[in-house]
Amino acid sequence: MEKERKLMFDQIHNFQIQIDEMEHLIREGEDKARKECVQRLEEEVNYLAQIVQLEEHLKSMSILLHWTMCFSQLVALANGAIEDVSRMLREADVSLTFRTVPKEAETFLDHCKWLVDLMKDMVARNKN
Repeated sequence: MEKERKLMFDQIHNFQIQIDEMEHLIREGEDKARKECVQRLEEEVNYLAQIVQLEEHLKSMSILLHWTMCFSQLVALANGAIEDVSRMLREADVSLTFRTVPKEAETFLDHCKWLVDLMKDMVARNKN
């Protein structure tokens, strides 16, 4: 009987060792799974941060494109105005050559010619 009892205690002891080993393996598996989960979450956070950066960059590019288009339209308008005003001044100057023009009108036309020449010079300098 004593022998059987010792054998049972040995079996119980062996079972306890196996249980302890299994619990240890379970804890290791849980730790590994937790670390993998944390790593995946960190990767997701980094990915989302990159998306936010890209969205901000796209927004900046959109604003830049808008203002570039507005500036281009303004430049085209100014260039057209320079050409139109320059042509109209030449026509006015030619038509007034044989007439007596009040001094104020002549001064105004001369000032307009000077402004057009100044604008042409500015455009030419900014192209270089």
